[in-house]
This record gives sequence, structure tokens and C-alpha cells, in this order.
Amino acid sequence: EESKKTVDITLVKRYDTISEMLKVAKAYAKHEEKVFTELVALRQGGSIQDTNRAIANQNDVLAQIRMVGENYPELLSSKQFLNLQSEIASENEDLAAAKRIVNSNVRVFNQAVVCFPTSLAAGIKGLRKVDFLQEDLEGKRDLKDLDYNMD
Repeated sequence: EESKKTVDITLVKRYDTISEMLKVAKAYAKHEEKVFTELVALRQGGSIQDTNRAIANQNDVLAQIRMVGENYPELLSSKQFLNLQSEIASENEDLAAAKRIVNSNVRVFNQAVVCFPTSLAAGIKGLRKVDFLQEDLEGKRDLKDLDYNMD
């Protein structure tokens, strides 16, 4: 639970930075209302599944912000936007570290739930295996997408 709270805190911090990025992007272009309302709807998750959904939603919003930036090169060169991108990169590293800690704790917990003799106590208390936080592997699995030409 403690390590899960660290992820929640990191997500809130990341949410705030994404909100700032949206303000900057919004100043450059009118974007679909859906992007902004989805971001406002994000809240820190209670369960592992809620956290996975919040991470996926934040990643989707960041992708949409990048698409706006591609249409407005002056946005991409904005010092404020560049600073926010750097902050997001740092927060992504913090989030990855917090997720590793949560998943390590989940692994230890799940082992205790299924291994004798702790499985007896877990069964009596109604404890079950817990899901892991998911990793965002989209675009990271297939090496054919990499440009490995050394020319």
C-alpha cells in the first residue's frame, strides 16, 4: 500500500505537469475538447486497475499533445514547452521507479499468498493474489520498427 501511494503521488505530479503542457498547447491551437475533458477527468486511482487506466489515459493525452506540437512547430520550440517536456521525462523516470517498487512488493505478496505455510493464513484471511502494474510496451516490442540503418 505504501509503495502504491508513491505511484499515486507521482501520477498526481505528472497530471499537474500535463495540465500545464495543455495550457501551453491550448495557447497555440484549439484542440479537440475531448482531450481536455479527459485530462480533467483523470484522478489518482484506488486500485491497481485504476492506476493502470490513469497511466494509459495520461499517455494518451501526452500523445495528443505531441500531435498538436507537430502541427505547430513554434510550440515545439517554445522554451516553456521544452521545459515541460523535460519535466515529463523526469517524472516518467520517477513513475517507472515507483512502479518497479510496487511490482516488487506485489511479487513478494503473491508468493506469500501461494506458498506454504503463509498460504494457510492468507486463505483464512481471504487474501488473494494482486495484479501487477502494467508496463507500457506499445512500440517497444517489435524491432522492425527501429531505424537501425547506420548510413
